[in-house]
Amino acid sequence: MTGLAAVVLAHRDAPQVRRLITALGDVPVSLHCDIKAPTEVATAMAAGWDSRVELLHRSSGSLNSWSLVRIELDALRSALRHSAAEHIVVLSGADYPLLGVDALRAALRPWAGRSFLLNRPVPFEHWSVDRHPDGGQWRTAHRFLTRGDDLLTIRGVPVRFPWKRPLPEHLSVRASSQWKIYGRDDATRLLATLDERPDLVRFWRSTLVPDESCVASILSSPELTGGPDLPECHGSPWYIKWGQRGAHHPEWLVDDDFESLVEALAAPEGDPVSLTRPQPHRIRPFFARKFASDRSAGLLDRIDAELH
Repeated sequence: MTGLAAVVLAHRDAPQVRRLITALGDVPVSLHCDIKAPTEVATAMAAGWDSRVELLHRSSGSLNSWSLVRIELDALRSALRHSAAEHIVVLSGADYPLLGVDALRAALRPWAGRSFLLNRPVPFEHWSVDRHPDGGQWRTAHRFLTRGDDLLTIRGVPVRFPWKRPLPEHLSVRASSQWKIYGRDDATRLLATLDERPDLVRFWRSTLVPDESCVASILSSPELTGGPDLPECHGSPWYIKWGQRGAHHPEWLVDDDFESLVEALAAPEGDPVSLTRPQPHRIRPFFARKFASDRSAGLLDRIDAELH
């Protein structure tokens, strides 16, 4: 038992993915490469690993759609089978640890038996948009049309029914992130609930961006899971550099960002008790994103040499 396992969800940049997996040391990894990636990219990601890395069946994931949740859940099942780790971190191929593996394990000790993921009630101010200033409630209040596990769009705009629908009984909708650290018990409880409740899967399949709400919402609904409530969490263990307000994607991290990472690591540590309340300051991150082999190599060299 290493205390930590990882799920890596990738679709491009094999050198960056391999560097990430190498940086995770002896941590068991379940690796998924999107089937839309060229064969040579997937082959380069997968080649040469020992039994520490479990290669998952390739399938397709699309932005804003249930397919991304399906892939994450399948990878989570793999991680539970592949290790006895107490925590399972969900990473993209563009993520990278800011701490060495031993330091990561030490940082997670206060979270024993708990998940560490941003988890805020909806309405959530940052999810308001000009057309829907309701704190993101429209993401689940309307039924979106799908083709299989992917949203149906017209000219890039998701198609939905105009009328609202009721939420599943006992569901508490939460705002979260796709990138999270599961406690083992929470991961097991989540999968059991979805296996037993196909109606919940049907509901989340027809919501917008379910990878940012499904997991936290179900774990925050003890009437559904039969387990303890997932407490609110007002911090995230990721450093992410956003551009202007409302940006849909974070900025790439480059050499000039090193001092900002050092400053972030000097922030106070977050703990399960204090983070149930809004924080006046940023907390120390464990991981950062986004990195790319063609623009972040120098920065990653410094992280390895000076932070790890």
